[in-house]
Amino acid sequence: MASLTTNALCIPTMVAAAAAPRCRRSLIVARASPAKHDERQDPAVKVDAAGGRRRAMVLFSAAAITASTAAAVRSARAAVSTKSGPGQWVDIENVADPYVQDLGKWAVMEHNSQTGGDLQFGKVVGGKQQVVAGMNYKLEIETKGGPSGFYEAGLFVSLPPKKRTLNSFEPKAG
Repeated sequence: MASLTTNALCIPTMVAAAAAPRCRRSLIVARASPAKHDERQDPAVKVDAAGGRRRAMVLFSAAAITASTAAAVRSARAAVSTKSGPGQWVDIENVADPYVQDLGKWAVMEHNSQTGGDLQFGKVVGGKQQVVAGMNYKLEIETKGGPSGFYEAGLFVSLPPKKRTLNSFEPKAG
């Protein structure tokens, strides 16, 4: 029978009454063994070990997907300020984040492909984000080469499959 267990030592534990909980990584163990079947009850049903392994892998995959989705949601929630409600523009707290820098680089490349420009990405120096059915971004981008300077890019990243759309790319008034 397929089973899925977790290491009992890997759940959040309290060190002392006043201390914060310490979380440790969970270890997921999948075991596959043929299901026990009594042929006297139903001789037409036969269970093989491969079926047990398949069930264990499905359970393991589901647990891994659930864990990674939960981590992504926690990360996304941490990136958005909790001072405002959904639909409001909030400052991006960490513009040095590689994802934010990648969005800025993509915006410059997309602007160049649409206009035939020759701007070179420098870095994202500021920005705001808005939670909608996806995420809107207003990024302040420093560029190099060609007409270097600061630009404000408006872009939208949809929910999965995370398709990007450049809505605007304007020089920032100084």
